[in-house]
Amino acid sequence: MARKIAIVVALLLLSLEVFGQGQLAAAKSDTTAIKSSCLYLDAGLDFDFDNTEYSGSGLGSSETLFGISLTPVLRYEWNEKHSIGVGVSGQKWFGSARFLDDIDLVAYYQFNNGRYGAVAGVFSFDKMIGRYSEAFFSNVWLADNNLIQGLALQYSDKVGFAELAVDWLGMYSAERREQFRILFSGEGGFAKVMYAGGTLQMQHYANRADFDSNVVDNITINPYVGVDFNAFFDFDIRLGYLQTLQRDRLSGGGWMAPMGGELFFRMSRWGVFISNNLYVGKNLQPLYNMVGKEGTIYGADLYASDPFYGTTTGIYNRTGIGYERNFWKERIKVKAEMVLKTDGKKLYTQQIVSLGVNLAPKLYDKANRRTK
Repeated sequence: MARKIAIVVALLLLSLEVFGQGQLAAAKSDTTAIKSSCLYLDAGLDFDFDNTEYSGSGLGSSETLFGISLTPVLRYEWNEKHSIGVGVSGQKWFGSARFLDDIDLVAYYQFNNGRYGAVAGVFSFDKMIGRYSEAFFSNVWLADNNLIQGLALQYSDKVGFAELAVDWLGMYSAERREQFRILFSGEGGFAKVMYAGGTLQMQHYANRADFDSNVVDNITINPYVGVDFNAFFDFDIRLGYLQTLQRDRLSGGGWMAPMGGELFFRMSRWGVFISNNLYVGKNLQPLYNMVGKEGTIYGADLYASDPFYGTTTGIYNRTGIGYERNFWKERIKVKAEMVLKTDGKKLYTQQIVSLGVNLAPKLYDKANRRTK
């Protein structure tokens, strides 16, 4: 498995090289001379409140995450296609005794000509264009892990999109396990209102430098078809299949292949929405409570998805009612949602409130020779 993942990584890097050479050749006139350049201060602030009441479920704890993250980035853009950004991402959970609970470097290069794109470095998850459901990343996990460390190759047009990315989550060291994931997401529309696509994750969860713990392989495949149309309300209905392949080399139990089906429905107008997501199938997180040789469970380190995909009853249903809208040309994003979850036995609740503010004042414009 490790050899296969290494081959995929090598192919991804080769794709990046081919992509870069092709774009450099196609845009030679742009890269040999800087015709225009601008300097921006990207200021992103995210306010997150997430309260879960899961007591008795065995699928997660009751807790409240309440805090903000601030990401100021100085971004230099030239020829309207290339940009380099350098900044920091700081996170503060309210009530914590620390000045900051987490702080990370943000540094990336980005190319975007309207159709082809590439991002390399440490950058916000917001720059990803793929469709990643909560079977891959839960809202709570993304609020606490909002950076990608690696690269992403992207393509988009009026019909659909495709994205291939590597996120290096852990460096082989005495403090952390070596860990990375490869992501692919692609989707295309047809017959005016229908679409089909798929998402793939290949995750490698390995050893620390000073402790030969174990290696876990985790693969998730999610093909889907859907329909997106307007009939006074905006409707989005999607049917998908989830297949996983997982192996814990410590247990020596071989490969496990839990699977299931998923039906998603959303209806919205004026920002008000109601959604329902029904999963029927096996426990997609069979190794969640597995304890490694160092004495800690794999938990959310291995599974970034919503913990209810670890259902042992064969069913998980999520119903959400709320308000979600963007203002001021998407510079301000607001969301409030009341969530009801069930595993077929009991009803559990979750409340979500989020506010995102993203400003990008222009500090310098070479073409106009002035600041704004």
